[in-house]
Amino acid sequence: MRFLKRHRGFLLGGVLGVLLGPLWVTAADFRPFQEGERLTYRLLWPSRVVLGEAVFQVSTRGKELNFQVTVEGRLPQYRISHSISAIATLEDLCSLQFHQKSEEGPRRSEDSLQFDQAAHQARRIRGGQTTSATIPECARDPLTLIYYVRSQLAAGKPPESGATHWGRNIAVRLERIGSETLQLGGTRRPAEKFQVSYSTPTSERKFAVWFSTDAARTPLRFTVPTTLAEFTAELE
Repeated sequence: MRFLKRHRGFLLGGVLGVLLGPLWVTAADFRPFQEGERLTYRLLWPSRVVLGEAVFQVSTRGKELNFQVTVEGRLPQYRISHSISAIATLEDLCSLQFHQKSEEGPRRSEDSLQFDQAAHQARRIRGGQTTSATIPECARDPLTLIYYVRSQLAAGKPPESGATHWGRNIAVRLERIGSETLQLGGTRRPAEKFQVSYSTPTSERKFAVWFSTDAARTPLRFTVPTTLAEFTAELE
């Protein structure tokens, strides 16, 4: 499994952080998402007031899968905007490229990763500086990993632990908590709840995610604790 490095981008970071490594079946064997899939989530304060929305999209190009996420927050005089894209191999969902551009109030950042899977190397460009790191076989960026986890759940083999790569390898653990029925947009949706833990040498963070129990294994809800509050993302 492979996940994000920082708390920065508080809600998006939590939304992106759930996936595992190349220890189970081929992703293409149990692919629960399709070309053109578009998922829209409401971003909510603890009071249930809408903060903004996040949109996840999937497309294909030849033997590659393209993933795109946009996040827009609506706060007076404080802009929250994230644009994330990833390219992965069609068969095994091994990362090829990853790019993120973020804006939160006065803070702006841009980050990109180029994966050389054959050489087991990833090159990161951030703030005008380039660094390289060794990666495991079929390393996956945080966004690609979300879709890989769905493939594993659809195959009936939920992930337990692994790592993600965002400039360095980060340990991630996924634990099934139980079954729940969520009320979303007036519709009752059976779901499985998981707790995700991700750690670096200096910190550990946790959040919850609910996946649908149908064949699509759609992420229905994320709960993300931050220094500001515990935010929620819910599928519209």
